[in-house]
Amino acid sequence: MTSYWVRPARVGDRKAVTELARRVRREFHLGVRGAEAAGAAAGEMMWVVEAGRGQIVGCCGVREGENGAWELEALFLAPDWRGFGLGRSLVEQAMRSAQGAGALVLTCDVPPEFAEANALLRGLGFTDGAPGGRRLACVLGRLS
Repeated sequence: MTSYWVRPARVGDRKAVTELARRVRREFHLGVRGAEAAGAAAGEMMWVVEAGRGQIVGCCGVREGENGAWELEALFLAPDWRGFGLGRSLVEQAMRSAQGAGALVLTCDVPPEFAEANALLRGLGFTDGAPGGRRLACVLGRLS
């Protein structure tokens, strides 16, 4: 395995992140939505896994919501880079950053086809956010 590092996404990563999201969605036979992983918009923080010579092999973002609830989104890893703890590193970074920015709860929608992502998130403390749904939630903080 080549060396890698998790870092904040930059404007120049937008094309690579979008292509990564498209590849992963095609892998799972899901519709491709171009704007889904287009990069950090207002109220959003995003991180990437950069490998080798600037190759983006993973990404994860969080978006500020209302009343302390934030959304985890755009969690994608290239197939050859799964199983090395990179997804965990990305989500833990997202959780720390969201909590530091005032998030009380982090939620996400995970399609059932993403079994590995579901297992990863549950291992990090996410639980069912709604009965029978695909929404997961993790409590990050408490009101004082």
